[in-house]
Amino acid sequence: MGVKLVIFDYDLTFVDNYVDFYEAYSSTLKTYGYEPPDFNKFMEMLEHNALEDSVPAGISKNDFWRLFRRLYLSRHGFLKRGCKEALISLKSNYHAKTVIISGRETSPRYIWMELGRLGVDEFIDEVYTLQDLVHLNGVEETLFDKTWLINHVMRKHGVLPCQTVFLGDYITDYISALKSGVYFIGVNQSEVRGELMRKKGVNLVAKDFYDVLLLLSSLNHVTC
Repeated sequence: MGVKLVIFDYDLTFVDNYVDFYEAYSSTLKTYGYEPPDFNKFMEMLEHNALEDSVPAGISKNDFWRLFRRLYLSRHGFLKRGCKEALISLKSNYHAKTVIISGRETSPRYIWMELGRLGVDEFIDEVYTLQDLVHLNGVEETLFDKTWLINHVMRKHGVLPCQTVFLGDYITDYISALKSGVYFIGVNQSEVRGELMRKKGVNLVAKDFYDVLLLLSSLNHVTC
């Protein structure tokens, strides 16, 4: 039956927007009265998945990261290597639905605006963020859990889990894929972060979207 639906995480998966990430992280720290690290230190923490443990003592991690994702806006992003070519292939060769599910808690319109600026909005069918859980009466079981939205998109498009691939850059994306029963491809240009994903059980890891196309080709032959 092949791949019928491809779901993308957005930040650091679909686009390289480390500066946007840093600005949201810094603004969150400043809101709580703390001075943010410089950009190089931030990148070092991100590289080794140490940001979660960087929340200052006495501050709820849940509150911190929820504020962070509300402050996360699109300003400086650019497409991951091979992204546009992959989107063209998904539409022309796979005839697949393409949907973005972002871990932000802001309006999807900000992502649509950036997709237009980047010249790829015509290749995307829908955009969701965690803000959509409110009006859809959805559930976020743990912070950044996208399981409910993945299942919602599959139901809406009449697609089975075995026909669905979710692309993400972080372990919470992988867990959401496992809970939904869909295939998962980790997207990480960093060897360090890619290896961390493999150690957590991710079998398919791509450095860029050219790698993604190769992995999708192998999955497209899997039958339900």
